[in-house]
Amino acid sequence: MRRFLVGLIAAAVATIGFGGAGAFASSDHWQLASGSAQESGGVAAFSFAVPDKVRLLFNSKDAAMLGNQSESAMSATFTVADVTGTFTYGGEPSCGGTTGNVRLYFESIPPGTQFAFTNYWWADAASYSLANGTVTISAIVDPTLGQWSDWNGQPSSGNTTAFNAAATNVTAVGLSFGGGCFFENGVGTTDGSGSFTLSDFAS
Repeated sequence: MRRFLVGLIAAAVATIGFGGAGAFASSDHWQLASGSAQESGGVAAFSFAVPDKVRLLFNSKDAAMLGNQSESAMSATFTVADVTGTFTYGGEPSCGGTTGNVRLYFESIPPGTQFAFTNYWWADAASYSLANGTVTISAIVDPTLGQWSDWNGQPSSGNTTAFNAAATNVTAVGLSFGGGCFFENGVGTTDGSGSFTLSDFAS
């Protein structure tokens, strides 16, 4: 199980939560994995915290980003600011790896859907090693370009049928935070400093 440190699936995120980050504000239906959301003038923003609480920033309500997203260009522009400590990520005692990172993801979990690895897709190429600055990451929602892999770490190019089935019925899109071997095990900062502001997301 490469994508998650613990056996929790994104379908349950909004219901069960993973704990929160500080000072979260959102508009346009963006939520943290805790399910909390407050309207504001920005797209979405939160403060990093101790320990590694931030796992998902997602949108499951904006119809323009859901449904058939096959062949679309998914992108996110965001700013990381005022981090004075170092980034940490959850668990992985036996896993070497990189610093905390963020990447694009989408899922397809229509009502009545049974769990499958191929309900969840993460952008391998479209990721950013977290550090202060403003950046845009992007990926084409196409299984043949080698830019995506599923819950179990399998590339989309080896399972185009399942990828296309998910991409034509997207139920949530967003950003996933993790590090090392896992893409969604949560990030934080050693001193609780820093903020993340999503200024644009397109799909």
